[in-house]
Amino acid sequence: MLQLISAFYIVSGLIIMVIVAIKPRLFWPILIFVAVATAGLMMQGKYTFVDEYLMGCVLLGGLLAISMGKITFRKSQENIWTYVHRWVFLLMIIYMIIQSFLGIILLESIGKIHWVVYYGMLGMFSFFISKKGFPVPSDKKISLIISLGTLLYFSLYVVYGVAAEAIRGINRWDMQGIEWTGSAYAMFPLVIAMPAAFFLLKYTRHFHRWIGWISLIVMIVTAFYYESRVAWLAILAFLFFSLPMIGFRRVISLGLIFLLITTLFFWFGNITSATKVDNFFSVLFKNAQAFWAPQESGNLDRHVHMRVAFISTRGNWKNFLFGYGFRMHGFIIEPYLKKLMIYERIKGEISPEYDIVDVLTEPNISYASTEDNVSTEGFTALVVDTGLVGLLLLGLNFLCVAFKIFGQKNNPKRILLLLSLFIMFLWLFVANILDIMLFYLMIMPSGLLIQLSQCDTEEKYRKMKLCAA
Repeated sequence: MLQLISAFYIVSGLIIMVIVAIKPRLFWPILIFVAVATAGLMMQGKYTFVDEYLMGCVLLGGLLAISMGKITFRKSQENIWTYVHRWVFLLMIIYMIIQSFLGIILLESIGKIHWVVYYGMLGMFSFFISKKGFPVPSDKKISLIISLGTLLYFSLYVVYGVAAEAIRGINRWDMQGIEWTGSAYAMFPLVIAMPAAFFLLKYTRHFHRWIGWISLIVMIVTAFYYESRVAWLAILAFLFFSLPMIGFRRVISLGLIFLLITTLFFWFGNITSATKVDNFFSVLFKNAQAFWAPQESGNLDRHVHMRVAFISTRGNWKNFLFGYGFRMHGFIIEPYLKKLMIYERIKGEISPEYDIVDVLTEPNISYASTEDNVSTEGFTALVVDTGLVGLLLLGLNFLCVAFKIFGQKNNPKRILLLLSLFIMFLWLFVANILDIMLFYLMIMPSGLLIQLSQCDTEEKYRKMKLCAA
């Protein structure tokens, strides 16, 4: 079975490469579709590079198109903030490549060269996109491609879980992290898919609106089926902030759909973490509470990981500024977490009188292994691996995107796009999404969020007709 799936991916990648080389105008549509539809796929329980391989094939197809003279890069006029963003992103890519080489040396693992290739690909994508050589679809088409990719991705995610339980007799939770990534990681495409679906609801064509409605329903069903608390919070946030854009009637309709799906899962589904409606909202509140009262929220494990990020780097100013090297976090944080994991398995059951800082900084804890075998959230991994410099470079890219979106004061889409960017940043405290290429595609110069923030072409056409009349 594994060989068959691997062969399917390999052949699909080659087909994608040929299509992009022959039809360069499909570079953007295929890139977006692949980035969204393969973000959480996993092979052999540890390899999550399906999106990297397929997007690499898109990149190779683009290089072939350039070599055949089908694409000519043109120099476009750009404002100062676009220029700054381009250099900030380039500096981050160079810095991450240097950190990747450092990780190779320290871990003595040539296999880590994979991360050099990974960030090199992201740098090339950023160059291709910034130079505007490949035709960019309209914002409406981008929303449609994102929604179609999301529809396929989350539908397969649910079908895979149902088939695992009904046919193979495997609990859907047991397969996560083995044949598919965990729900917090796998639900990440929702961050870009929710605003894209809302944008489709406001277009006049029935096809676009139906795709928007169906993709929203599938995302809600997937969030409930896998009991993804971060997805519940994100969906409710998008529902609340979408009111000014899509109107009261559509928000009420979506709210009713959300409540209907909630009721159906509580009555007929297998919801383990929230068996009653009132308990469901209590669970949501407790998870949101993790940011200001982690012990009361039951998310003490994530809070401990976040504190470990700074405790493990504060002893040396070089480590504090530059980190230990990419993918070194598993080796570094293990001794700090080991005693806590033995004491309570980090389940949020640590007694109030137990001093976490004293345990984590205990000097006689020794390194247990040199393997990258401790998983953590993206924020902790970023701080430990790349230090304050890496954190600042990533944060500056977020600020550049936010500034460009916020500057479009007459754009009704900017509220949802800024919310998407904010939720995307918070997701770093929930799962390590730094190896999802979609994450960087959203924040790079002229990336997905900025392309979606462009003026609505259909709305502009409608205003032109009114002025002519």
